[in-house]
Amino acid sequence: MGAPKYGHWDISLVGRFNPNDHFGFVYQITHKESGKSYIGCKHLYKYRKTIRTTESDWKYYCSSSKYLEPDIKKFGKRAFSFVILLLCKNKRDLYYNEMKMQVDLDVLGSDNYYNKNIGGKRFFRPVESYKQTSGVNSDRYIGPFTITYDNGVEHRIDAMSVREFAERHGYDQANLSKVKNGKRKSHKNIVKVEYDKDKND
Repeated sequence: MGAPKYGHWDISLVGRFNPNDHFGFVYQITHKESGKSYIGCKHLYKYRKTIRTTESDWKYYCSSSKYLEPDIKKFGKRAFSFVILLLCKNKRDLYYNEMKMQVDLDVLGSDNYYNKNIGGKRFFRPVESYKQTSGVNSDRYIGPFTITYDNGVEHRIDAMSVREFAERHGYDQANLSKVKNGKRKSHKNIVKVEYDKDKND
């Protein structure tokens, strides 16, 4: 007996369809016990330039998310539901609807989603959704911390990691962390980075 026509995908929201008639689909993968989901998109066929070549691995695709994959390996595929949310006719339609659903569902503002970006682009999650698990020695630790510039001006950061500050303001994260840890005297115009917790310890 051959493989199911739609693989492991639940098509109840879109109905039966002919893959040849569509470019791809937007999907939701959900861990059944926790309810935590991932919203993504998948091409139905591979393309060379604009020429359709072979069918993709869509039937048993489990996303390429480095945040979701470990849980699928840990709990097994049976612990997850795989649902096709929307079929799309072309690339623009696919990428637009993936991004729209991610924004509408506020995937970056909720711990109920595995997503760490929108539409494959780099966006920063609201700081209140980050987990502070690694302590102040991690460049992902959320402030508060104080930046001191070479002109003596101090800038207090209340809700941001050193990594995020560096990425937002054009600094090298590694060098900024070295300033924080005392391994560099300065980086560009910054001469000191100090967490409130370090001041109090």
